[in-house]
Amino acid sequence: MDNNNTIQKPDSQGRIAILFDAENISPRHVDTVVKKTLLTGQRPIIRAYADFSRPHTRSWEAPARRHGLRTIHQFSQGSGNSSSDFLMMYDAFKLLHSGKVQHFVIVTHDSDFATPILLIRQSGGYVHGYGELGRTPEALPEACDTFTNIRPASQKGHRESPNQLPMSLIKNLTEACRELSPDNQWLSLSKLGQSVEAPLQGEGYRFKNLSRMVKATGAFETDETRANQYVRLVSGL
Repeated sequence: MDNNNTIQKPDSQGRIAILFDAENISPRHVDTVVKKTLLTGQRPIIRAYADFSRPHTRSWEAPARRHGLRTIHQFSQGSGNSSSDFLMMYDAFKLLHSGKVQHFVIVTHDSDFATPILLIRQSGGYVHGYGELGRTPEALPEACDTFTNIRPASQKGHRESPNQLPMSLIKNLTEACRELSPDNQWLSLSKLGQSVEAPLQGEGYRFKNLSRMVKATGAFETDETRANQYVRLVSGL
């Protein structure tokens, strides 16, 4: 794996496909990834995969309209997101063996994609990966030809800038959530707040409330349809 921020331009007339793991990656990264891919001079195929009936995926509509991104919906089987993961890789192999696509941009921080990525490369494809800095397991960049670390969405252009949450604080929040809800069921935000020390202001960040802080971590999905707000970890964490 070459830790290179530049996507290699295809040697042939084959197109590039950008595939987003929308269950785990913030839609705020779409603009960055698409713009960098367009620097190759190729007009890419762009798709995102998720159970788009889930509340945390609603924010994908705006970038989908802006970039002509096709959202591929797959209902989750149980609490995991393996169905959309499988469909994403299935489509990648279909595109590769069609002969129309040779280069893939895979955007995820889920290490389950490492083996399929290696298989794509063994089948003649080229893979450039993107994953959030601090959240991407080593196996994922090692599986790719080249890889780019992108800043967490919580550090990009929020009103409460710079809001660079310390990794220790994110870890405290996620570990508290696992302890309170081992099977990752919806957990009341107030209960989470009572069980963990999470100051709303610190070096490099400031939030008005716990809800905004939790959203900025990128590690939680939220359900605001109830009287009180509920959260749970995004699938794959």
